[in-house]
Amino acid sequence: MTTIISSVPGLKYPFPDLKNEHADRIEAATKTWLQNDYGSLPYDFQTKQKKYKYWETNVGHMGARMYPVAGYTQLIPIARFLLWGLSNDDYYEDCTMSQLQALRERAVAILKGYPLQADDNELFHQLHKQRNEMMALMPAWWMARYTLSIDRGFEGMQLEAPYKATLQYPSVADYMAIREKAVLVYPLIDLVELQIGTALPDDIFYHPHIQRINALVCRILAWCNDYFSVRKERGKDVMNLILVIENEEKLSLEDAYRKAIAIHDQDVAEFIRLRDNLPADFGNFKPAVDRFIHHLGLLISGHKSWYEKDTLRYKVKHSN
Repeated sequence: MTTIISSVPGLKYPFPDLKNEHADRIEAATKTWLQNDYGSLPYDFQTKQKKYKYWETNVGHMGARMYPVAGYTQLIPIARFLLWGLSNDDYYEDCTMSQLQALRERAVAILKGYPLQADDNELFHQLHKQRNEMMALMPAWWMARYTLSIDRGFEGMQLEAPYKATLQYPSVADYMAIREKAVLVYPLIDLVELQIGTALPDDIFYHPHIQRINALVCRILAWCNDYFSVRKERGKDVMNLILVIENEEKLSLEDAYRKAIAIHDQDVAEFIRLRDNLPADFGNFKPAVDRFIHHLGLLISGHKSWYEKDTLRYKVKHSN
């Protein structure tokens, strides 16, 4: 079981659930990176790699679920980001805000094209590889957008840091605002455009209607992650919607689950409502916007399916 309480309902989406034909091939590639590239990281990373079951996480299958129509060449930077994002979050989870600021500035510099330095560890080298692979597929202005998304993720990590350090729960409102950034889904949204092969122009992408849709995708994936990770995080982490609700509202765990699911379902309903009621001022770009939002739906459903069908990172036996 992936939840502590078996009676809570599952998450449901009205989007197609697909898987990329290159799933096994890209999974083999991520295992090679983990063994050959990430093996150069210090012992404390190797310890976390075992603790968080990296070999059983199946990051390649995650990419194949969320980007089911990407070609193999496109899947390479997608999967490289997914493994980097997981590793970066775990490796630096105990850093202070000031330490994270230094890491943030260095990561952004590399993604902007500044050269690697002698003391850059493998995580920075992986960012450098991401940039090179992405720049071969997408325009420079898209790369700038992706870099901003990575920067936003580091900002979220910084905002989380005081709560993680003290194991003090944030309020539900503060948690939801922080989690939208820290969950690192904004880069996943950018990678939807890499999968499609074209990017919306800035005046469309940054339109308030699209930005709200993107924020909802961040929230939906965050609540989905929280749904599946309660058992893993309970007593060890405070940044989980179910646990934050349980703490703030003094609910039973089952009721906290149900309230979190209701929030999740409201966000899904709003996503669908916005998808079905696009502004008229998108004009000739409406077909491109429709395609982009359709692929966001694939991202959402694929993310959940990875938890249910592919990864062992969150799999635990239910004990009642």
